[in-house]
Amino acid sequence: MTSEVNAQTSAEGPGAPKSTVPLYKRRRRRIYAIAAAVVVVVLAAVLVPVLTSGGGGAEPGFTITTSQGTVANSDSIILSDKQLAATIPATLHFVPFEAGVTAVAELKGGTVQAISGVGNPPATEAIGDGTGITVVLAQSFDADQLLVPDSVTSPAQLAGKSVGVLVGSSEDYELRGWLSLEGLTGRVKLLELGSEQAVAAAYVAGDIDAAYVYGGFAAQVEAKGAHALTDAEQIANLGVPGIDVVAVSSSLIKTNPNLIQKYVCAEVTATRDLTGPDAAKYLAQSAGVQGVPASEIGPATRAYPFIALDQQVRWLGSTADDVNSPLVKAYVQTGQFLVQQGRLSAAPTAAEIATHVDPTFVENALNGDC
Repeated sequence: MTSEVNAQTSAEGPGAPKSTVPLYKRRRRRIYAIAAAVVVVVLAAVLVPVLTSGGGGAEPGFTITTSQGTVANSDSIILSDKQLAATIPATLHFVPFEAGVTAVAELKGGTVQAISGVGNPPATEAIGDGTGITVVLAQSFDADQLLVPDSVTSPAQLAGKSVGVLVGSSEDYELRGWLSLEGLTGRVKLLELGSEQAVAAAYVAGDIDAAYVYGGFAAQVEAKGAHALTDAEQIANLGVPGIDVVAVSSSLIKTNPNLIQKYVCAEVTATRDLTGPDAAKYLAQSAGVQGVPASEIGPATRAYPFIALDQQVRWLGSTADDVNSPLVKAYVQTGQFLVQQGRLSAAPTAAEIATHVDPTFVENALNGDC
């Protein structure tokens, strides 16, 4: 991730390759070498109230930065369902998710109160920098795959070979963690590039032996005869999870916990709609607000590795401030990665991170306490 904005553009721009594998998560390609000048993206110009839950000026404003693209998520379902949106006691605004680092800066500045789908590095760096951010729901894993030639059928066969990955990204963190688990640290040449498009192109050109990529870029690599040796979800289950989460303003939790609870309840309802028996109807609605054909959004969304609602406690922990939750452990690892990358001077501790993860809202929602 040399530039989160560049990675976002390469993934979702007009030139991005098409695939039934979802593309929308590229909105948060989690790059940290981004310049401060792009942190504020003229938000006033794009901040457009698209839904109002009623009550007029008496209600607080609540701005959610969410995705555009070919995959729906819980927030795009809320955006497309006025009845569900009305359960949140606020005047809702939805703005495009440009990049994780940008979204975090906007939350810190107060122009955004919730981020849908922020990855490990932006969230961990925010915690390390003292930003008031709290994770309230685990949304999905990445969709990347480690693609290798037919001749490679086991991790050990990667020794001495080169692997391309998006620099500074959650994928970079995931791949490094997997290489360590497989005893391949220092035995594989890691080529960090500025976009997944560049990674795929390097593989197609024969400049690298393997590529850790997603979606249409993965399709390009597979077309050259590559196959998946592992993927982000499998790596997560091995203990190196890259998890995209829903995070909210910590200060808003203190001043208006009911609003956050209602928002998380709507998130849970939207997730059920997204994955339930009537999913086709809700996905078609979401396609309308996202500006993509329903024929694309359905297959792409169904293929994406969302985290099931019954797995929330597994990843977030059973109580607030749980230092042993997998997400806290993942952020500890990510903090160490960011120190190595020169993006944090010191990694936040498990105790510090745990104060920024609160599973109680999703637990209440799952228990019907809305």
